[in-house]
Amino acid sequence: MTSPTRATRISYLERGIHQLEARLQVTRQQNNRLVWARLIVFLVAAGLALGLWPTNTLLAIICGVVGIVIFGVLVGRHNRVRAVIARSEMWIDIKQAQIARAQLDWSNIPLPPAFTPSEDHPYENDLDISGAQSLQHLLDTSATIQGSSRLRKWLLTTLLDAALIRQRHAFLDEMQPSFCNRLTLEARLRAGDEKRLDTRGLSNWIAEPVSGGISGRFVALLVGLCLLTILLFALWRIVPIPPIWAISFLVYFGLSLSRVRAVLPVLDEAFAVQGILNSLTGVFGYLEKYPFRDKPQLARLCAPFQSAERPSSQLRSLNVIVSAASLRNNFVLWGVLNALMPWDIFTAYRLATLRQKLSTLIPAWLDVWAELEALSALQTFAYLNPDYTRPQLEAEGMTFTTVALGHPLIDHEERVCNDFQMDTQQVTMLTGSNMSGKSSFLRTLGINLVLTNAGAVVNASSLHTSLFRVYSCIKVSDSLAEGYSYFYAEVRRLKALLNALERPDSLPLFFLIDEIFKGTNNRERLLGSEAYIHALLGKKGTGAISTHDLELASLTGLSNYHFADQVLDGQLTFDYKLRVGVSPTTNALRIMRLAGLPVGED
Repeated sequence: MTSPTRATRISYLERGIHQLEARLQVTRQQNNRLVWARLIVFLVAAGLALGLWPTNTLLAIICGVVGIVIFGVLVGRHNRVRAVIARSEMWIDIKQAQIARAQLDWSNIPLPPAFTPSEDHPYENDLDISGAQSLQHLLDTSATIQGSSRLRKWLLTTLLDAALIRQRHAFLDEMQPSFCNRLTLEARLRAGDEKRLDTRGLSNWIAEPVSGGISGRFVALLVGLCLLTILLFALWRIVPIPPIWAISFLVYFGLSLSRVRAVLPVLDEAFAVQGILNSLTGVFGYLEKYPFRDKPQLARLCAPFQSAERPSSQLRSLNVIVSAASLRNNFVLWGVLNALMPWDIFTAYRLATLRQKLSTLIPAWLDVWAELEALSALQTFAYLNPDYTRPQLEAEGMTFTTVALGHPLIDHEERVCNDFQMDTQQVTMLTGSNMSGKSSFLRTLGINLVLTNAGAVVNASSLHTSLFRVYSCIKVSDSLAEGYSYFYAEVRRLKALLNALERPDSLPLFFLIDEIFKGTNNRERLLGSEAYIHALLGKKGTGAISTHDLELASLTGLSNYHFADQVLDGQLTFDYKLRVGVSPTTNALRIMRLAGLPVGED
């Protein structure tokens, strides 16, 4: 059996879309027929009932009742057909987004939530981890903001744990694409017009102290007063006694009125989260019924969904209570109910009781769901890129050896992969002409280490690496707001990198520096670069530096590599292949000349 490729994955998804579209066409025809059938039944039943009413009332009633029954059956059937249409359309959207991810078709990959990047993060901006056309944009299949946030946390964490990464590997080994897709489907079907669900409102509601101060004794007192009032009212109607029922009713009414201000906020808060509660039922119901028999790791992770306190029953109870409270929207019915019984107060009491119980359950459910969504993103990334590999983590020392390492955000047709074995006792120095690939290679090293640390597959045929902290200095820019220049910004960044390298830590640092000290003159750049490189050597870390200053390549403690260029038919060309040694050429003047700028003699 041949190994799957990205092309076969895409072909499989396209066949699935074609099958769904064919079924969808048939279902839409059924939907149209049911629309007309409902209209015809309504018009015929209404016409017969109205026409027969003056002459044969009984027959008119029979026609009306039969019409209502048939119309109700058609409505039920129509709702099921519409649900099938919505489900099929959502499946198509999910598969089309997967094809876009596999092809790096950025315009058709849903954007992740907008998180504010940290300028001080060791690598977020340099390695394009967040934002449009970023690593998170490519990976993030989450249906909730919390799932996206969890994935982002994994991609940006600087607190690394090899055992935790291996645990994620164990989860991913048990996750099937169908499981991941179904989680996304169930959540998105109930998200409505929202691109991603946000469960923060529910989390905040559960975490807040329960207000209202309604005790079970107080509810029992009001129920007792209601029963007493009804009994006294019945006796007053039967036996000639004074209307003392009015006294008990006034006491009941006064006590109820004293707690109205406390009760109404409790009910209003519940209305605010009812939409989120309805959105959870599909996903949580799927997880509590899923057979984890041959998946012990996932079974342990999802245990909160399959415990005695199942989400479906708990959320159903909560929805019933919130629906009961919503009768306030019908003023007449609400008034009658509260006159006969302590409806709102009892509802608020039951709500507070169940909310207290759920305060320990819902956070656990939401946490597992966010974890599953982040894992699903990693699993989908691996499924869509079967030629990628899971890195082998080395327990000790500093190791970085890879075959066919590429950048996952570069178009497949344009991507060039390189073999690389780093001498981790030395600093790797990259030289080469402008546009030859030095900066891209630094980002390639960094982004694959980020994927490794998150537990994902990497864009390589193989990768053996130690667990490294990552720190980069690539996209430095000046700041008008802070009032410092490009060079000073670079100095600050390099100082922060050196501090991270010298800070005691159980894990080594992997640093990436692009064109060191390029913001100053040649003489001071060489002096500063030499001193800085010597400061990097002998520490608990390793890394790569790119430069145009070929004089730096002769320093001790360096391992030299370069990227080459050549001029063919008057055009400057690059193959982006990594080669051993110092670059034998430079191309700045050639680029200037090709662009039509005046240049001096070489």
